Amino acid sequence: MNGAGGITTLVARDGGVHSVGVFGELDTFTGDELVAVVRECLEQQPLRLVVDLSAVSFCDGAGARALMTMRELAVHAGTLFALTGLRAPTLIRVLEITGCDVLFGLRQRPAAHPDSSAC
Repeated sequence: MNGAGGITTLVARDGGVHSVGVFGELDTFTGDELVAVVRECLEQQPLRLVVDLSAVSFCDGAGARALMTMRELAVHAGTLFALTGLRAPTLIRVLEITGCDVLFGLRQRPAAHPDSSAC
């Protein structure tokens, strides 16, 4: 278990699946720390990386940016990436506002209006 400031992480490994439990607030002060934990996990080349956010009590835009960075790192490493435990209202709302809910497969992209032309 690793903890500093407003975040604590717990990493579990089960074969090719690594799980990162996140506890506390995901924000400007803790996002980089979480990204560092994910980088360390990806160095071991897991097949899948699951980040459990069920114990996250708050998330801001910087936290959402950290989640996007983690996803990009996993994609680059060839590792499947998933988020679980999305419960905190601020976390869900930030993901909706930033469009990350679509990026992470939490909501489907809205269908284009039939009369609209593609850009």
